[in-house]
Amino acid sequence: MIFNFFKRKKEQVSVENNVVEEKKPEETKKELPNYKKPLQEIESKVDQKIINVMKTTQDPELGIDIWSLGLIYDADMKDNSLEIKMTFTSPMCPYGPELVSSVKKGLKEAGFESNVEVVFSPPWQPTDEIKEILGFSV
Repeated sequence: MIFNFFKRKKEQVSVENNVVEEKKPEETKKELPNYKKPLQEIESKVDQKIINVMKTTQDPELGIDIWSLGLIYDADMKDNSLEIKMTFTSPMCPYGPELVSSVKKGLKEAGFESNVEVVFSPPWQPTDEIKEILGFSV
């Protein structure tokens, strides 16, 4: 018996003139979580030293700090450890692991233990200001 895992199940439905057509079952869209918090909200929850580390950690391809780029989606202190949710400019970012390592190293030097979780929901979108800096028309 051969199974075709890639073929979608189809239903047959009759219409008014007794012609049978195939109808694909309705797909349900799964709502992805939105981890991104406004920067002002993050600033109100964490020490300014933490923000300074983010502002000095640069994306090597763009030459812009990860705070200004909006790559930090959330940060919160939990049990003497900083929990960070961040994203990359692209899921295939070749410098992603380097960025995470730089953030952790900078925070450790500033006296903070951290856990960095990389998320892609919602996907990163540059602000109009960043688009302008990068030379894209707004």
